[in-house]
Amino acid sequence: MNLLLTVILTSLFWACEKSDPDGPPDPPVVQQDTIIDYQWVTRMDFEEDVITTDNVIHYKDWVVLGYDDDERIPKVMAFNKLTGEREWDMSIPDIYNEQLIHAVLHDNIYIGRGLKSVYAIDLDNQSLLWQENLNAMGTRVGRITLASNGKVYVKADFSFGSAGQVLHVYEFDPFTGANRMVYSKPPDSTGIYSCSPPAIWFDEELGKEILILNLFPDSFAPPEEGDQYLVGVDPDDRYTELFSIPVVEKFSSNGGHPPLIYNDAAYTGGWDKMFCFDLVKKEMKWDKDFGYPWAIWSKTQHLMNSNRLYVNNGQFDVTCLNPINGIEIWNNPEGGPNSTDNMVYYEKEDLLVFTSWGYGSVMVLDGLTGQTIHREKEYDFSSFNNDVVYDEDLDMFFTCTYKHVMGFKINKPD
Repeated sequence: MNLLLTVILTSLFWACEKSDPDGPPDPPVVQQDTIIDYQWVTRMDFEEDVITTDNVIHYKDWVVLGYDDDERIPKVMAFNKLTGEREWDMSIPDIYNEQLIHAVLHDNIYIGRGLKSVYAIDLDNQSLLWQENLNAMGTRVGRITLASNGKVYVKADFSFGSAGQVLHVYEFDPFTGANRMVYSKPPDSTGIYSCSPPAIWFDEELGKEILILNLFPDSFAPPEEGDQYLVGVDPDDRYTELFSIPVVEKFSSNGGHPPLIYNDAAYTGGWDKMFCFDLVKKEMKWDKDFGYPWAIWSKTQHLMNSNRLYVNNGQFDVTCLNPINGIEIWNNPEGGPNSTDNMVYYEKEDLLVFTSWGYGSVMVLDGLTGQTIHREKEYDFSSFNNDVVYDEDLDMFFTCTYKHVMGFKINKPD
């Protein structure tokens, strides 16, 4: 009996030794996704959430952001590109009960738009250069854009919301604040006019730069009744339109950004289509039908790179087109809805990088095939809400969530 018990215990001992010689097995190794490789992340304010302007700016050693919360003193913040350290703040004089909404950069000049005024900051000296209160002129300040001629253009509606509302477009010198009205359109029997920001095109026949913009003759009409025209304007004769080309008869769109000008052609969206217009011949070259009931074309500016046109129509799609004939090169049906103002083409890896506000995510797509390489959904439970910008010298990207500003690199998978 003792011999039998010894044999059983020995067998059990050897069985245990054989099945688990080194104790419990290690947990499976989870491969960490390092496509988005954060170099630094900085919480902008530990006391509360911070919402920034629509545009991340980078200049010299800094990533520059502005508050757009009207319950705080307006402020511009600068973070070190390499470390994320917050290096300086600058408050905007609160003489107009201001709120910072959009921003552009020209040389060292940060030009911002608030609810009532347009202002400029010298980033080298962190000083206010000028501030123009358009609201005091009785206007409602619209979007600002920096055109290819280095001038800043601002849409401003006089007597906004009244039957006498008048469309104005102002041109600003970013260094001095000197400005002039370059386009004006009073209401008529058609309705109250609105327009997109203008782009600049050099008209060889006239021998001068002219403004190219989308014009909406009845801006308060129901969407299914709102038509759209591509218009050329001489900035020295603000009441005269050089040409007007019909775009769509209903569901007008592409009012948030200028038409894209490339090789004497203008690219713009309208309804469910993308259009290309020959500016020399003043005629449509092609249109691309996306087959949707509507598409806004206003949130994200179209991007041209290496004879490829990248567009996001406000639906989930991101599409690459041949700009010569409008033929689709690829379409990603879940590429990223309501993308923020600007997409970035990462030449080094042929990647399309941008923030999809609709997804609350940073998107990385293959620029040649459209394949989704990565979707960075959020950081510390805070969604991404702003443009991605790129510094070629550092090979780094910068963006922000509602709470954080961050610098990162991209590791393209093999």
